Amino acid sequence: MNKRILIAIIAVLMLGGVFAVYCLLLQKGIRHDTKPLKKITLGVETSLLPVSVWVAENRGYFKEKGIDLTIKGFDSGKLSFLAMLNSEVDISTVAPTPIIFKSFERQDFCIFATFVYSYDDVKVIACKDSGINNAQDLKGKRIGTPFGTTGQFVMDAFLIHNRILNSEVDMIDIAPSNLPAALKNKQVDAIVIWEPHAYNAWQLMQDETIRLQSFDIYKETFNFMAKKDFAANNKKRTLDLENYKDNLEKLAQDRTKELNTANEQLIHSERLIVMKAKVQYLQWPFPQTGAPKAVESCELVVSGL
Repeated sequence: MNKRILIAIIAVLMLGGVFAVYCLLLQKGIRHDTKPLKKITLGVETSLLPVSVWVAENRGYFKEKGIDLTIKGFDSGKLSFLAMLNSEVDISTVAPTPIIFKSFERQDFCIFATFVYSYDDVKVIACKDSGINNAQDLKGKRIGTPFGTTGQFVMDAFLIHNRILNSEVDMIDIAPSNLPAALKNKQVDAIVIWEPHAYNAWQLMQDETIRLQSFDIYKETFNFMAKKDFAANNKKRTLDLENYKDNLEKLAQDRTKELNTANEQLIHSERLIVMKAKVQYLQWPFPQTGAPKAVESCELVVSGL
């Protein structure tokens, strides 16, 4: 009888020990949810504004919400947007101009969040050797920008702002990453382009260039886009859209801290393929009249479907 009691006591103690260890591990968050992550492919322009996505990925925001995110980089938001329409990615990050152009052809896509904006991301950079010292000097000159993008919209707005007719300049369609070399090789006299390509042009030519004042002409936003059927299906599953909203809200709260760590500066520089020193400040080094606003700020606008 005493032996049975002893065995029972030992068994109870062992079970109690196992339960205590389990509770301790659970309390420390070591127990993981075995639910499979939802696989999502996100198309992102490799520029300064949407680079927040990589920071969010690095901080684990998406995995926290059950999303296995694959990020695919593109030379422009337009290409990211077209990839989404061709089902190469599930969601894209894109500025408004490509959305507006494509909306005349089809309406099977939607914006479900606007997560960042800038008054000074797109810049007008000219070559001094072309005799350009101010906006009026652009008359009769060649201006390169990617057609169908925010670059083209800003170029048109810049010309209107300075009372220059489109017919008074020669507009040339050039891919974003090719613009710095096009300016250097005198293929064009000026370029209208966003970061980091504007900075790359300055790196190539430095004092040979002049930046024409263009900030405050246009408030550029960046948006998350998806096909309507993708958005509707994921809304029904109550998985993705609410998760993205939460991630964006969390990212917006932390946005001012993004550039404060060496690790995240490295993320920016690797993704943008620019010098790490560039990532450490947001002011533009070109000589210009007036003081620019901060290159970027963060806001969250989430639309219902």
